[in-house]
Formats: sequence, structure tokens, C-alpha cells
Amino acid sequence: MNFNHLIHNHKKQEKCATTGQNCYFLPLGNVRSTQGENVYLTMFCRNCEKREDVFLTREEYLIQRKLIHKEIGDV
Repeated sequence: MNFNHLIHNHKKQEKCATTGQNCYFLPLGNVRSTQGENVYLTMFCRNCEKREDVFLTREEYLIQRKLIHKEIGDV
């Protein structure tokens, strides 16, 4: 499943170095909580392996939690 909807709009516009289209972002590694009830998540492009850091609000994370953990393999 593509997680591009979690990437900020200005980063979505960047093209993938491998395909020349938009990157196909997937969650990677640990999900960490930060101050202010925010969640930090590392995303990577499955084609060019470019990494992006994403900060989600608690509400945004709770909506996407099952899909994120399924993709990472925690479930």
C-alpha cells in the first residue's frame, strides 16, 4: 500500500530517481512518540530508497496505526 498521503505536499511533488514518477513511500523501522503527543515515522521509497521523516499528530497516527504496523511487520 502506498503511504504518500502521509508525506507533506512539497515533498510529494519530487520525482523518484529510479522511475521518474512520484516516489512510492512506505513506513520503515520504529514508530516513536515525541513531545506534544506527536508521532515520528521514517518513510522510504521502495524504488529509489529515498528517506523522508514524517511527524504525525496523535489523531493522524491513530487513524493510520493498523496499516503502518501491518506494513512494518509489528502485527
